[in-house]
Amino acid sequence: MSDAFDAGALERGYAFLDDCPAALLQDVITFPVGTLPERVRGIRAWRDALLDGRLPPEGSWPSPELATPARRATELLNLARFCKGQPELVDAFLRDVLTSFSRRAPVIRAEVLARLRELEQLERQRLEAQEAQAAKRDRRARAATQVDEVTLARLRQQAELEVAQRPAEADAGLLATWGERARVWAEISDVFGDLGELLGRGWDLSLGVLKHTGWMDLVRLRELVGQLPQLASVVRALGRLRESDAEQSVAETLFVPMRRLEEERRETWMPHVPAETRGLERSGELARMLPVEVVNLGHPKLRYLWHARRAERALLTYRVEGLELERTLVERDSEQVEEQRRPRPQRGPIIAVVDTSGSMQGLPEQVGKALVLEALRTAHAEKRRCFLYDYSGPGQVREFELSLTAEGLGRLLTFLGQSFGGGSDVAEVTARVVQRLDANDWKRADVLFVSDGEWPVPDGLPRRVEQAREKGTRFHGVQIGNRGRTGLHALCDPVHVFQDWAAVGG
Repeated sequence: MSDAFDAGALERGYAFLDDCPAALLQDVITFPVGTLPERVRGIRAWRDALLDGRLPPEGSWPSPELATPARRATELLNLARFCKGQPELVDAFLRDVLTSFSRRAPVIRAEVLARLRELEQLERQRLEAQEAQAAKRDRRARAATQVDEVTLARLRQQAELEVAQRPAEADAGLLATWGERARVWAEISDVFGDLGELLGRGWDLSLGVLKHTGWMDLVRLRELVGQLPQLASVVRALGRLRESDAEQSVAETLFVPMRRLEEERRETWMPHVPAETRGLERSGELARMLPVEVVNLGHPKLRYLWHARRAERALLTYRVEGLELERTLVERDSEQVEEQRRPRPQRGPIIAVVDTSGSMQGLPEQVGKALVLEALRTAHAEKRRCFLYDYSGPGQVREFELSLTAEGLGRLLTFLGQSFGGGSDVAEVTARVVQRLDANDWKRADVLFVSDGEWPVPDGLPRRVEQAREKGTRFHGVQIGNRGRTGLHALCDPVHVFQDWAAVGG
């Protein structure tokens, strides 16, 4: 047998670490329970299960007495459904799960030790009583008694089994850390449906949503939409459909200015980029650790020294640096002739125009806001842009684009939280809508006009709307609180008249 040093043996011995998620590597290595291969396999099983939206099977690593509190907390919070397909969220949650295991381990050890002492005391009393009876029977002095190693081992197993069978409460630390987030995500999911899954990942965004004054209005409006399915059907009716399924698009030749996104690269020397070794330094980075430090991990005594050095960031590591490529996208102007067969878009953007005058106060206001909420949900589901105008008296027109971002959601909540009041000037807002329809991105938009229609139609306004309609725009109207023919009929076709007041308690 050769005594030559095998340089690859150490690498092969720790190859299993490749299966450990990089974000959890240091936490897994320093975790005090189980062997390192067991920990890597166990944390991988937890991560894969959570990414699939479930918990790993019971009985897997770690032992049930350690895992049960974390499991129960996860089940109570229903966190697994929010973890599905979210690696960053899963890694953050698993770090706290490992902390839960670490908190539980010394508690279990203390409980096992306390129970072992109780069992050992009972065993000593039993042996002493047995020895007293034997000494009395044999008329001799009592001999000293002690518990042998085999009995101690049996008692330890019994203590561990009894402690493992004790009922465990859900981990309080996990409930405290993740309880508010889970509650927020659940409430947002109830309001937005599938959009709640998108919002649930932005922790700061979701917490900010519930602190907004318009949040409770949003909750009530979502309940209102559930009571009024006709509102959802009106919004779903928006959109541009082909005249027939057999209709073929025509070949179009375009000579248009184009703005192309081109990638620019810039090289920058950055520390800690693993490209070029520049010497040695002391740090706590495991990826750059010298082999002489890794050897200590395999020694039964020196591994404690290794943990201490890592905690002090005093491990010998390579100092590396390298060139990092920064990629940025830059828009450049160009002109291009484009000839191709293109299908006509089936769905265009949605422009919602909401009357916020004093005549819309009360239930009409709630129905109008519910329509805006449903328009945003529909636009997101169908990947369409959504723009909102709200208007009242002369010069009182506000406009903003709705989107599921921190800014867009804040604007929506601001609108939902405001009270309606003032006069009604439809001319200015309609002029702005028509002007927006001239822009390339909005030429095929569908307009949803929500109002009670209690305003006169300015001269020339129907003609401007008709010109926009001739270009392909559809003007849908929702008339609230008035069953007669109003100014809304002069601008919109079709006009949906809202009559289901009983569903909203009116």
